[in-house]
Amino acid sequence: MSLQWIIVADRDAFAFFIAVCGCVASQTSGMHDAVMPGQVETAIRARVGAGTRLPTPTGRAIFEVDDVSVAGLVLLFGTKQTRTAFSWSCLEGIPGYLHGRGWVRVGANRDVHSNQGTLDGYLKTFVKRQTADYVAVVLERAGVVDLDRERPARVRLRRT
Repeated sequence: MSLQWIIVADRDAFAFFIAVCGCVASQTSGMHDAVMPGQVETAIRARVGAGTRLPTPTGRAIFEVDDVSVAGLVLLFGTKQTRTAFSWSCLEGIPGYLHGRGWVRVGANRDVHSNQGTLDGYLKTFVKRQTADYVAVVLERAGVVDLDRERPARVRLRRT
């Protein structure tokens, strides 16, 4: 197996190679971002795994984490277990979106145009379906946000 194949095809194998060799990926080459997981990914991987079942903010429904992979996070919604994927770039952008805003409404609704200024509005720039309530719960479990479940549900960056 060539090093080029590892770099291109398998981020985890490349990260292992870097760790074993004591090498440092060059930030100027762009490999640093490709190898190093962000804060949200790290938090989710530490506290939420495939098969985790979580309640929605209202507690009226349960959803499941299907996969946590190099590509991102996959959740299963509803009785049909509809797969919905979120890229890490989508999820890593949430702290920046919430930064300095205090409490932000989750605003989950089925309208694909969303509610601007809500977590739903941010997420619908990536995924055109109602996902904000599910993502808010995952981020709460991961320790990224505080979730106020009172209606209307709200999130804020967790203070460390």
